[in-house]
Amino acid sequence: MKTFVVGLDGSEHARDALKWARAVATADARIVVVHSWEIPIVTGYEAVTAVDTTAVEQAAKEFLTGAIGESDDRRIEGRLVTGHPGRALVETTAELGPDAVVVVGHGGSSKAALLLGSTANYVMHHTKAPVVVVRGACRLPVRHVVVGIDDPHRHEELDPPSLAALKWAVELEGVERVEVHHSEFVPTMVAGPLSQPGTEPEEAEEHDVRLVRASIARATGGSGDAPNGAAVVPVLSSRNAAFDLIEASRDADLVVVGTRSRPGLLELLAGSTSLEVTAHCHCPVAVLR
Repeated sequence: MKTFVVGLDGSEHARDALKWARAVATADARIVVVHSWEIPIVTGYEAVTAVDTTAVEQAAKEFLTGAIGESDDRRIEGRLVTGHPGRALVETTAELGPDAVVVVGHGGSSKAALLLGSTANYVMHHTKAPVVVVRGACRLPVRHVVVGIDDPHRHEELDPPSLAALKWAVELEGVERVEVHHSEFVPTMVAGPLSQPGTEPEEAEEHDVRLVRASIARATGGSGDAPNGAAVVPVLSSRNAAFDLIEASRDADLVVVGTRSRPGLLELLAGSTSLEVTAHCHCPVAVLR
């Protein structure tokens, strides 16, 4: 049984996150809605008046109770916590165990929005649980999923984060189609003698086909058949990986990517695929480590 941990504030993006969790969670799943509140920082002339923390906490309780009541869903339980919302989600997820999935709303549209301390960015960098960032068009139910498969060093070994992403996608209830995307982009400036930069020699293409097929086999226990009954479709691309997934997200209900643990600034400067996709996708994105 999966547990979905949803960060809820007053924004429309957070409400979309709760809608997403309710649509994806099975009938026996648990949905824990976390709402955090903090003591306001008051400066200037207003500082002479003490902040009524009791009133602030009461308002937070009323908001959480009202939001849960509107949903009228027995799977939902609420948690009111004090402090940073990102830390609250990470701590709640750690408490609930390995089957927890964090769902957060994100309204930013750039790397800057992530860098400046958004809850989504904080959670992605401080938990090992799957994190679903609900952004773009929240299309429900989730039927069409796109998964990115990485091959950073052209080794024959499969990429563990990519396998985790694919395995998670083929087990997601209700999904009907899983596209497994792998991109091998050759920039024009280094394409050398290739008559059509961005294309691959036959040997490299064969390698990519083996990689995708092996990834699908591993994620499905060797059968090639998705446990959730979805059709699993390999898709090879010569485009930049992030661009390919972002474009595919226009028609998808969910994009799933694997990522490696790296410091936030390093990841930003390196231009990781997961960061690009999370910042610019046209639909929700699930990030797995």
